Amino acid sequence: MILIVTVVLFIVVGALLASVAVISDGTLSRNQFIKLIVVFSIFLIFAIIVALRIAQNVIKEINSMNEFMQRQLDAIDSASKAKSQFLANMSHEVRTPINAILGMNEMIIRESTDEQIVEYATNVKQAGKALLAQVNSVLDYSKLEEGKMEIIQVEYDLATMINGFVTAVTTRAKSKGLRMDVNVDTNLPTTLFGDDVRLGQVINNLLTNAVKYTEVGVITLNIWEESRSDGAIDIGVSVQDTGIGIKPEDMEKLSASFTRIEEERNRNIEGTGLGIPIVIEILKLMGSDLKVESVYGQGSTFSFVIRQGIINDEPLGDYRKRVKRSYMRRNKYTYPSMPKANIIVVDDYEMNLVVAKNLMKVYDFIPDLAESGPESLSRIEEKHYDIIFMDHMMPDMDGVETLEILKKRQMIDESTAVIALTANAIAGAKDFYISKGFNDYLTKPIDAEALEQVLTKYVPAEKIVKKSISDIKNNKSLTTNDEERKALIKIFVSTIQETAKNLDQLLEAEDIKNYTIKVHGLKSTARLIGEMSISSKAEALEKAGNENDWDYIKSHHKELIREYLSLENSYKEVKETKKTLDPGELKDAIYSIIEMASVCDYTSTEMVLDSLDEYAMPENVESEMKHVRELLQKLDYEGVVESAKKMLNNGGN
Repeated sequence: MILIVTVVLFIVVGALLASVAVISDGTLSRNQFIKLIVVFSIFLIFAIIVALRIAQNVIKEINSMNEFMQRQLDAIDSASKAKSQFLANMSHEVRTPINAILGMNEMIIRESTDEQIVEYATNVKQAGKALLAQVNSVLDYSKLEEGKMEIIQVEYDLATMINGFVTAVTTRAKSKGLRMDVNVDTNLPTTLFGDDVRLGQVINNLLTNAVKYTEVGVITLNIWEESRSDGAIDIGVSVQDTGIGIKPEDMEKLSASFTRIEEERNRNIEGTGLGIPIVIEILKLMGSDLKVESVYGQGSTFSFVIRQGIINDEPLGDYRKRVKRSYMRRNKYTYPSMPKANIIVVDDYEMNLVVAKNLMKVYDFIPDLAESGPESLSRIEEKHYDIIFMDHMMPDMDGVETLEILKKRQMIDESTAVIALTANAIAGAKDFYISKGFNDYLTKPIDAEALEQVLTKYVPAEKIVKKSISDIKNNKSLTTNDEERKALIKIFVSTIQETAKNLDQLLEAEDIKNYTIKVHGLKSTARLIGEMSISSKAEALEKAGNENDWDYIKSHHKELIREYLSLENSYKEVKETKKTLDPGELKDAIYSIIEMASVCDYTSTEMVLDSLDEYAMPENVESEMKHVRELLQKLDYEGVVESAKKMLNNGGN
């Protein structure tokens, strides 16, 4: 810069001197010429100084601009890292409660004997999985952006997959007054090989998109066979709607992320603009492409053809009937019994522990539970386990770190299998966990069939026997041993007087809704300890409540209460001994009650109260706990929190 300015100045000076020489036509004297040179030299020096100052300012500006650009680059990098961290946190924090919901729902499927309830619960399961898929769409976009999306091919049941996204979308369509037509080729194979999660996600996104942009009319899903060869089938899928349609000039916008067509017109329609871009990219990964036909103002048709492997070519038939038959077949299923299995589940989220415990009780054992890595170390040091189910993502000491300590201290040997629990079902996950020393892994929410496969694989064969589900239902109790049965009986007996009184009050108040809820609970708890007569009577009253049959309730209520109260004497010897509760543990329990009631979690609050019934407590505390339970039954969560806080202020005693 300085060099250029200097050269320019010299040229200017030279030109001026030449001009003077020409103008003077050689008439200048030597002294005049020297003076002129001096004047121009001074001017030149001054010009150079000015040029240097200008150059310094320019360099300063350039440096400042470079610093600004670097700050911008750093900000972009930080934003990118923040986005990745946010996505990782969202993945864990949002999916964790969804996993708990799906786990609780799985218990309903496993334990209910009512076919209709099982069908409803199965629909909840499918819709829940669809919700989980929606949460994952943001993560999927991030993976696609970074080229990390992978296709994971597995065997899958076609009817189940179709039922999953149809159930989720039909409810939404009906809420808008839309008709949902589903046409599935009955000759399609029943079992296929491919990535059912991604394929289901693609179809679900297309259906959801159709519902969003259609206000009146019909959403039509067609699934048909294009051709077969070499043990594989080309399946055609189309989603047609009678919605707003797409202008020809807007077709190119379909593949643009975070962009919605006619934003001003469609501003009230929810969505991020990621659905179709994700569909396009996933189909590319699966060797397919999306075709779009649309008439503006009349509707659109999205279609593609996908190749899947054939595992079982038995004709599908009516997919709805096939799914329903699968509900009924579960009654013939044989569950392995493992009363002597030693299992521990380690997870920092309490509801995940509750889910795991309840999923496992059908196998005739109750697992030990630990809420952290350090707690699990203490338990494992004292007892040998056949299987350790270890959550990966835990605060302070995660699952991988805990396993490293177990191996380093030689606290486990080859007879103990350590199974990783993770919410991330990604390609290469199994290899990752095995490389870290785990024997296997399970994804959350825990799938019942996958859990059973792990249990039967790693629990020693001599500890496993087979039994039918009818044996489970007709068994004297669903508990693992006498100690467990006694513990449950203690809880049951301790609530007899209170529950009987509550039922009498509800009958007198003619509160049929809460009476039905309460008698439903009695039906379940009585069955749990094997009191089938009480359970049957309660079930009959529950049915009457659901049918608003007050006459039946009033004529059979006393009979139930009389038999129910008589159990108190029958189990008198069990009731006599109660363990003493440590003051610290009591405070922890009260804190749990406050926490659960604050978020209106009835089940968890009741569970804490039930667990406290096992222990001997001072009369004033026991009285307060009864009051808390009464408030809970009235759904007065604020009252529960207030009463629990009062107990804490009194030192928990």
